Amino acid sequence: MDSRELLERYRALHEQGLISEEEYQLQVGRIKAAERARILEEGGVAALFHLEPGIAGRVLSSQVFWVVLVLAMMPFILAFLGMPPEQGMILYFAFLWFFLYLKLFRFNLIGAFPLDFGTAAMLVVFPGLTLLLPAFQWLLGGFYALTATRVPLLQWPGFVFGVGIAEETTKLVPVVLVLWLARRGGRRLGLQASIVLGITAGLAFAGFENILYTERFGARLFGLKFTLQDVVLSRLLMTPFLHSVWAGITGFGAGVAAAAGPGSFIRGLRIVVPWLLFAAVLHGTYDTFSFSPVFALVTAAVSYLVLTVAVVVAKHWEGDSAAFLGGKVL
Repeated sequence: MDSRELLERYRALHEQGLISEEEYQLQVGRIKAAERARILEEGGVAALFHLEPGIAGRVLSSQVFWVVLVLAMMPFILAFLGMPPEQGMILYFAFLWFFLYLKLFRFNLIGAFPLDFGTAAMLVVFPGLTLLLPAFQWLLGGFYALTATRVPLLQWPGFVFGVGIAEETTKLVPVVLVLWLARRGGRRLGLQASIVLGITAGLAFAGFENILYTERFGARLFGLKFTLQDVVLSRLLMTPFLHSVWAGITGFGAGVAAAAGPGSFIRGLRIVVPWLLFAAVLHGTYDTFSFSPVFALVTAAVSYLVLTVAVVVAKHWEGDSAAFLGGKVL
């Protein structure tokens, strides 16, 4: 008696009241399990498609399938396009961090379109890195000069009010522009979406800033001998995370200002500027004491803690669940 006949037999017994619901479900499960095992054993490769008719089409229409494929194939695609391997890996790590954030923090991107995040990334590159950052570096040149000293007490204001303010503002301006464009289009992005806009801006900034470094110092930094391995590892592995954390904090501030509704420019500045200064202090403190692994680790950990608290607050504000804190990663 094949599995179909067995199922019909037990269905009839169940309808006649000769076996209980529990017994019926138990026998159905046992029969189906035995049938699946038989198909896998006898069907070979074709069994994958026989067990789930139409599975190939469902897989090809799955976002998960394409995200994993793009992440896995990106180094090959970038190499095929002629991008140097080290620059390709810089962009790869930036993309990887973006999807890690989305997966682990379970953001609810209220009011946002995928194009918003692409726009923020493009604005970081132009006019951000090409126009805004050089302008800020010129305006804050006096503070930048302090970073060349060997005295931490003098370096700190240079890194905070020079490097920190210039780079965090360069990342913040695209976020503010995207929020403004969305409002002009009749959309109001949620606070979590604003944080992700900041994270996107930070990752784009880190990725393309690092590419500029490789183009300017490539022979020295990325030569075959890897003469400055600490700089290489910092650029490839650490800066995407750190820039995204600091930019996510300022993105939270921009989101708070946007949620407060339309108002004067001065009112918006009063909300955003403290968050910008906070991120700049964290950024500058990290740069000042980056020579010390302990100080650098503590500053990076505190920065990440602040971002995570901001995410929890954003979720609470929007009535979303913050259960990701208790979730298991593995």
